[in-house]
Amino acid sequence: MSTALEPYAGTETTAVEPVESERARRELEQTYSDDLPRLVSMWITSKKSANTRKSYVRGFKRWEAFCRSVDVHPMQAGYPHAEAYGRSLDGGKNTSGAQYLSVASSFYKYAKRLRVVDYNPFDGVERPTVDVDHSDTEGLTEDEMALLLVTAHKSSRRSYALCMLLYTVGLRIDGALGADVDSLGYDKGHRTITVRLKGGGTSKKALPPITSHAIDEYLDGRTEGPLFITSSGARMGEPEAWKMLRRLAKRAGLPQADTIHPHVLRHGFITDALDKGAALHVVQDAVDHKDPRTTRRYDRARNRLTNSPAYTVGASIAEKLEELS
Repeated sequence: MSTALEPYAGTETTAVEPVESERARRELEQTYSDDLPRLVSMWITSKKSANTRKSYVRGFKRWEAFCRSVDVHPMQAGYPHAEAYGRSLDGGKNTSGAQYLSVASSFYKYAKRLRVVDYNPFDGVERPTVDVDHSDTEGLTEDEMALLLVTAHKSSRRSYALCMLLYTVGLRIDGALGADVDSLGYDKGHRTITVRLKGGGTSKKALPPITSHAIDEYLDGRTEGPLFITSSGARMGEPEAWKMLRRLAKRAGLPQADTIHPHVLRHGFITDALDKGAALHVVQDAVDHKDPRTTRRYDRARNRLTNSPAYTVGASIAEKLEELS
């Protein structure tokens, strides 16, 4: 494989370089003095959303670390290296393994389009079979969600407004934190919020009265800037939101306090909406799932634990044991 960027030798990246791309480039420049850092920056920059860029940076870092561990330059890696990398990803048997392989393959597809490389070493590497019904998200019961929201209300207006927005509208955390005050509006009698979607684009969402009121109470007359801000006035970041949520969950005494994350509230919106009779296609549109199979996964999984036959068997044997004791 070539490592030169002759067709794009004059390309400047710093002028329009998103922060994720810049950080990745600067970190790579500490190890590589060739064109790899700039190529990675250009590839990351080609992704539309900040969340996607962050995910791809994490994925490439893992692949680059593997390359260093086997003493091969990423631009010189071949199919045997890619196959070995796949085997190293927890056996390549889970969703994250498939995602890491997809990210690494995406980099070489991009480099191939720029004629920097002749082939993609991940072509032909077997992808793991992913259980479409599996989710690592630990859901909350409606009572647990209510307890979390009550705790957030007692904690601060910002905590309550953010938690209500994530749960009652089903937003992704990057969409909620990326919104500005002027993202709020009205449309045909509905209070709305317009958010950026995963992969680019925007979507206007209806705000239920309880959430609209929580946001107005939090803003307290503020009419500009990021919707959710820190004490210094800066836009609230995802790490702060994760810490806030886990702090609230601990105060609420939730068993998931150490593992809860913002997607749990979006998960709760989907499953609770389905439980209360919302049509599957309506929920799909509300959470911007492009593939209806993604929403169906929640539909199939929502009662799997509640209706588990393990409870029937356990109750039956408990009765027998009590008779014999």
